[in-house]
Amino acid sequence: MKPLAGFWLYTRFILERERIISAIWIVAMAASAVGFAAMYPSLFSTSTELSGMAQTMNTPAMVALMGPVYGLDSLTTAMVMAQTCLIWFAIASAIMNIFFVNRYTRADEELGRLEMFRALPMGRLANIAATLFCVLLLNVLIASLTMAGLLAINIGGTSIHGAFAYSFAIGAIGFSFAGITLLLAQLVSSSRGVLGAAFALFGLFYIIRAWGDMQGNDASYLSPIGLGLKVSAFYDNNLWLLAVLFGIAILITIVAGVVYVKRDLGAGVIPAKPGRKHASPLLKSPFGLAWRLTRGAVAAWAIAAVVAGAVYGSIVGELQSFLSNNAMMQQMVQGSDGGNSLVNDYITMLFSIMALLAAVPVINAAMKIHSEEKHGRIEQVYATATSRIGLYAGFIVIALLQSVLFMVLSTLGMYASGYSTGLLVLTDLFKASLVYLPALWVMLGVSVALVGLLPRLSVAIWVVYAYSFVIIYFGRMFKLPDWATNISPFGSVPQLPVADFNAVPLAVLAAIAVALTLVGLAAYRLRDLR
Repeated sequence: MKPLAGFWLYTRFILERERIISAIWIVAMAASAVGFAAMYPSLFSTSTELSGMAQTMNTPAMVALMGPVYGLDSLTTAMVMAQTCLIWFAIASAIMNIFFVNRYTRADEELGRLEMFRALPMGRLANIAATLFCVLLLNVLIASLTMAGLLAINIGGTSIHGAFAYSFAIGAIGFSFAGITLLLAQLVSSSRGVLGAAFALFGLFYIIRAWGDMQGNDASYLSPIGLGLKVSAFYDNNLWLLAVLFGIAILITIVAGVVYVKRDLGAGVIPAKPGRKHASPLLKSPFGLAWRLTRGAVAAWAIAAVVAGAVYGSIVGELQSFLSNNAMMQQMVQGSDGGNSLVNDYITMLFSIMALLAAVPVINAAMKIHSEEKHGRIEQVYATATSRIGLYAGFIVIALLQSVLFMVLSTLGMYASGYSTGLLVLTDLFKASLVYLPALWVMLGVSVALVGLLPRLSVAIWVVYAYSFVIIYFGRMFKLPDWATNISPFGSVPQLPVADFNAVPLAVLAAIAVALTLVGLAAYRLRDLR
């Protein structure tokens, strides 16, 4: 039988399943990219405003966060837009590609869907070839629509080459992570393990890119994200880097295909760890089961918190050096706290980032029980005398612990790496980080309420998360009204240490979180399993 026999059959299967999810991704990505770009002419209407934004972006903290600044000699609106937005759309594209490939490779294999197709006259490579074809089509559609939209609104400095470089850099970065995920799907024997490994590599590549860009060396070329940012859209338009990214992705997929042909269906190259002959006593309790299902994620996110805090904490020294050598920035940051204004602003920005990162494991822990429900595994537990409330409460407690653990560990990581500068005070850092806990608990409460009341719409929590992300990063830049900021859980948090502490909004957030959680638990106890 030919290796690609049944390719179109599996392609139609993927397209049918993706008709809604991928359509949402396409519209959301392209519309957001064009919509944000359309706002920039009103935000930066003069060359002075463009130059001021570029100088702000050229601080070590912002370079580590968003990438290198280029074109200071001939700034345009399109150039500033690309430097502030490309990294975020590249991240979203990478996440989309990781989930897509895992869904149609290791997850389908794990759930037995692929075995059903293999019972048909289908070649060995048909499913991964169809998956790659569909994910490539998805990236090309998003990039093409984004490019067409950018050319249509035609903000200052827009060109065909620039629009192509910007739009297809998003797609090329995403497709490179599709290839990486495909290879990981052959190495790791579970879909959860594939996602964990893929996001761990994603975090590693982001850190490599941040360190390379901040130091101004070639290390960022070792990261797919760094390669994509080096395209320098609307300035140098280094299109050859897109070809490099695409070539790397194809090379990785070829290696994945070779491994796939040689391995057994359902197994990974790295063998799964054999289980115990007898269950741990901890598994006799609902909390023990919840812990067993989430402990790997807890450990991975704990490591990520320490690493992220340490990486951004190491930038404090660079900020101090930058400030001492830049008279203009010294004038910009002079305020009530003198030369520490830049550091305090950086700390405020850092912990808003950390809080958004911490929301991901919190949401995942709260949604884990619904994942088990969809895969048909939870009925076996409820066939015993296990209480629904007791089991779900176990996941909720773990989510609460993760929220505290992530913020504490990221704070300790930052303090440890920035201690030598003498600019960081541990108690102040803890205040600036732990103040975000009520907002994280609201995200937890919304997740529980959706699982209990509207399980089929539980993915809507990521809409709330995306909105909060936009508000945190772009709210001030786009001068959004206060109400637009305050409806996000993170928008009401006092911005310590820059702002004064205010316990009222935190108490309100905590009360909302408790109410949502209780409503969700009550609804989950009464509703049918789906």
